[in-house]
Amino acid sequence: MRLVSTELADAVRSGVAAQLRYKLRTTLSVLGVVLGVAGVVAMVSVGEGARRQTLAQVQALGLDNIVARSRRPSVPGFDQPGLRVADAARVRDLVPAVAFASPLTERHVRLHGTSTPASTPVLGVGSQFGAVLRLRMASGRFLSAVDERQGAAVCVVGDALASRLDDGRGRLVGRHVRLGTSHCQVIGVLQGSARDTTTANDPAWRNLDEAALVPLSRLNGRPEEAAPAQRIDEIWLQIADADSVGPAAEMLEHALAVGPADRREFDIIVPRQLLAQRQRTHRTFNVVTGSIAALTLLVGGIGVMNVMLMSVSERGYEIGVRRAVGATRRAIRSQFLVEALLMTIGGGIAGIAVGVLLSHLITWYAAWPTSISAASVAAAVTISVGVGIGFGLYPAITAARLIPMDALRRE
Repeated sequence: MRLVSTELADAVRSGVAAQLRYKLRTTLSVLGVVLGVAGVVAMVSVGEGARRQTLAQVQALGLDNIVARSRRPSVPGFDQPGLRVADAARVRDLVPAVAFASPLTERHVRLHGTSTPASTPVLGVGSQFGAVLRLRMASGRFLSAVDERQGAAVCVVGDALASRLDDGRGRLVGRHVRLGTSHCQVIGVLQGSARDTTTANDPAWRNLDEAALVPLSRLNGRPEEAAPAQRIDEIWLQIADADSVGPAAEMLEHALAVGPADRREFDIIVPRQLLAQRQRTHRTFNVVTGSIAALTLLVGGIGVMNVMLMSVSERGYEIGVRRAVGATRRAIRSQFLVEALLMTIGGGIAGIAVGVLLSHLITWYAAWPTSISAASVAAAVTISVGVGIGFGLYPAITAARLIPMDALRRE
């Protein structure tokens, strides 16, 4: 064991000395390894960031939820094809797996009560909307069935919107705020979701932290019983059994197709299917970028092999002397293999640093989420060692096979 450790230490010292003699050549030879490892780290970070973003967005929509969405937003006073309030009530009876259901209509109004009035999304929803999305309250309560029936002038605000409305007077629940031309009493504040709002692009995703939720009958000015044909933007359903989401989506589509929405002016959004589709897209992306990184590593490995073969040719006399004084073939082979490993591992460490920098630049410039994981760093180190062994073994064997007398004549 001591002999092996001594040989390894000698090989490391010899390898470092050899690389310091040819700094420029060594640097250029490992450049391909640096770029290849950097590509692997950046690719894995982008893929991991996209995977986490997809999971977060789908979890926000709910894996056991289904959304029916009108292709055209509802406009007050205009009769348009699409979903109606009566459809939301009808699917509760026609789709047996539904646990909770809520219609939804979105408007944008001017927010008053802040230093800079701005446009704020106001969502008209049913009392079961909170149960569908499993919303949690930071304070107060959510909309009730009584609020829905009476069209009460009440609202629930998101965490970020509550912060904008808070003027330092303390508790917001119980106060009246002005949304557009109407006033409403704040009865609850949603718990902050901490979602990434810069990259949220799901068709049915909304940033509830910045929204105000009011009874749908209050937003439209008419209760459901009095105006069942009034237009809505979406119908949100929560399915009791998550494994029944697929069949329930088909039943929902058929249920809506037999009613007034028979003009196909709606889409069915199933978060589970969105997750599967995006995972397939991410796998394709990983294969393409991984192939490019593999080609770069191949070029870098060929460069390392070329430099090592040149080193064997130039250092023939040194090899002959070492063999003449008793060095074994294993010692010569280990020496040159360690030199190749030092080059590729050094390139791998530099590649990891470059890859981390690239991932941050991608996030900053393209607003793509990235995430550096321990798995990506471990993969980069493993690849560096593999390239060193794979492309350094042949030059090491070539050096070990040199005949001492022939090697000494090269001087």
